Amino acid sequence: MSDENPFLEQPIEFAASMAATGGSCDAQSVLPVGDHYRCTCSCGAWTYEAGDIDEGLRRVRAHTSHV
Repeated sequence: MSDENPFLEQPIEFAASMAATGGSCDAQSVLPVGDHYRCTCSCGAWTYEAGDIDEGLRRVRAHTSHV
């Protein structure tokens, strides 16, 4: 792993800091699950099942555009 990318080196610390945001839309994820992608937001109020990663990224951007 690269020393220049703290997100790759310390994912637990990153996830913990995002969990402590108190419902803010500070971090989103688009993760492969079987034949689809699960999209979630740190606000805890939004999830989406996308057919492909591009759709997932579009939906994440749409979700955060209201912030």
